[in-house]
Amino acid sequence: MTRKGLIRKIGQLFIMRVNVNLVSNILDTPEIFWSEPTLQPLYAAIREYLEIPQRVEIMNHRVSVISDLLDMLNGHLNGMHGEFLEWIVIILIGVEIIIGVVTITVEAAKLSY
Repeated sequence: MTRKGLIRKIGQLFIMRVNVNLVSNILDTPEIFWSEPTLQPLYAAIREYLEIPQRVEIMNHRVSVISDLLDMLNGHLNGMHGEFLEWIVIILIGVEIIIGVVTITVEAAKLSY
């Protein structure tokens, strides 16, 4: 998975978590029960029968596990990227040393003539 794809998945996961917990009304009691309080026990019974709170909790737990996995993959990709950058620095230092040695050799050759 590429870094861009991983970040996209993390974003999608975050949007899903926000939609379930903040945007949707699945966790709230509908406003109709303010005007029809006699229907609230029926709503509570249906909600309990469908196990809405338990399902939301299970889904949040699963999203948390997937989020942890994606965070671990992101850390691995960051480590690989850091290692790649370290190798670039090492190669550049080696090139600089070679250029320095060649420059010193050329200057020494000029002075001897």
